[in-house]
Amino acid sequence: MDEAIQRAIELRNASQHTEALTILLDLNNANPDDAMVNYELASTFGAEGVKDEAIGFYEHAIACGLQGEELRCAFVSLGSNYLGVGRFGDAARMLQRGATIFPDAPEFDIFLAMARYHLGEHQEAMRLLLSHIAEYSAEASTQAHKRAILYGAEHLDQAEEI
Repeated sequence: MDEAIQRAIELRNASQHTEALTILLDLNNANPDDAMVNYELASTFGAEGVKDEAIGFYEHAIACGLQGEELRCAFVSLGSNYLGVGRFGDAARMLQRGATIFPDAPEFDIFLAMARYHLGEHQEAMRLLLSHIAEYSAEASTQAHKRAILYGAEHLDQAEEI
């Protein structure tokens, strides 16, 4: 099964999605609760832009016990797909869950900020983005002002104190 999954990944990476899906759907028919098969199906449907299909397979992969780096990617991708179909509350919940499980994964901040923005939580969205910029930007002048940016992120309604 591992060889078939690897072949499907190679096909997907070569933009041969139909061929990859054929392999993965056959594997899924034989192993419907295999976390990796569901994850790779979700990734392939996502690469095709078929968000609703991707969502179902990501959800099932997570429910089937997906682990490690694939789980981290599944949380981000599922949250992103939820955003893409307008399921902003689901996106925020999934991304927050991922950020809790993977606290050192900075990508969650960005997608969670988009979800919070769409939910009308503009201050929280701005706080997430400013904190992310301050923590992860390698640009020298941004780092020179890191303390002020972080302070401002936590005190957005008190601009006169920044």
